[in-house]
Amino acid sequence: MSDPSLERQASEYAAKSGGNLREPIGEGQDGKVWVSRKGTAIKAFEREGNYITELECYQRLKKNSITKLNGFSIPGLIGYSNDLLVIEMDLVVPPYLLDFGKVHLDNLPDFSAEVWRDWQVQREALFEKHWPEVRKLISALKRFGIHYLDAKPGNILFGDEQQD
Repeated sequence: MSDPSLERQASEYAAKSGGNLREPIGEGQDGKVWVSRKGTAIKAFEREGNYITELECYQRLKKNSITKLNGFSIPGLIGYSNDLLVIEMDLVVPPYLLDFGKVHLDNLPDFSAEVWRDWQVQREALFEKHWPEVRKLISALKRFGIHYLDAKPGNILFGDEQQD
């Protein structure tokens, strides 16, 4: 995802919020993230739907003063722009939970039992010894109507080891 429009979106937001972009720190299907000179993370989104979903999650967590859940840091919402599809948040260090663009809010999708079984088997393989901890984290998010289905290394990182 080397879309220059994402960098323009993030740069314009950063300038309006009193900072500049330093360097990119992550990218995925939803967008790209930069560190700002203010020491925050600025994420520019490709798609409005992912932006709206992720913003709603951060707003729910902020409303409930959640910056840590089951020992995992969650970035705090600092600011956002609906026009630019940009969210500014705190930087976090492992263990952390990131990326809420693909969650389901309030209701789980109506997947078959087989799909759910396959999802769980895949997550167990991805997280190995950490799967019980990840399962508890996912369950804790449900209290806020956040159904986190994009559980994968990189989005959920532990402090004890580096995961690919």
